[in-house]
Amino acid sequence: PLVADPIRLFECAPVGDGAAALILCNEKKVRTLKHGSLIEIAGSTVATDALSINYREDILTLTATRVAFEKALKMARIERKDVDLIEVHDAFTILGVIHLEDLGYARKGEGWRLVKEGEIEIDGKIPTNTMGGLKARGHPVGATGIYQVLEVLMQLRGEAGKNQVNEAEIGLAQNVGGLGGTVTVNLLRKVR
Repeated sequence: PLVADPIRLFECAPVGDGAAALILCNEKKVRTLKHGSLIEIAGSTVATDALSINYREDILTLTATRVAFEKALKMARIERKDVDLIEVHDAFTILGVIHLEDLGYARKGEGWRLVKEGEIEIDGKIPTNTMGGLKARGHPVGATGIYQVLEVLMQLRGEAGKNQVNEAEIGLAQNVGGLGGTVTVNLLRKVR
């Protein structure tokens, strides 16, 4: 069924209940715990844009994604090419492609090529939503961002099973609030 032309029902992530938790602690405390790899938050940023898409230059661009990612890269002292995997907020099929473009992994209007050429697959150039994203997992709204961070964490710790990206060291989790008026980008890095 049509939801909003041209988007159909199965191009929308199912909204549902869910919960997620993440425990943060300092390095001294982490060293006393039994766990897998030590993962650090290398960059964590938020950016905003006009709440109404009527006031944006381009309704197919989430400027806040670009701004948040650039700030996170600077904070982490890395470059775009250093990111090994990405979790994007794909509440609708088209958003996955738009986010990859806004993150700078494809030129505007050409993000679909990354999908067609297999570049977002687990063994691709930029593995994206390796566990299926919001469309596969569901969209528990308030818990979605933490879910995305946890999925990156699992990848960096080598705990992603059949969805594991080989030798992943740096992962990105991008989350969106509303119609892109608020975007967070978190860069996680494997320390050991």
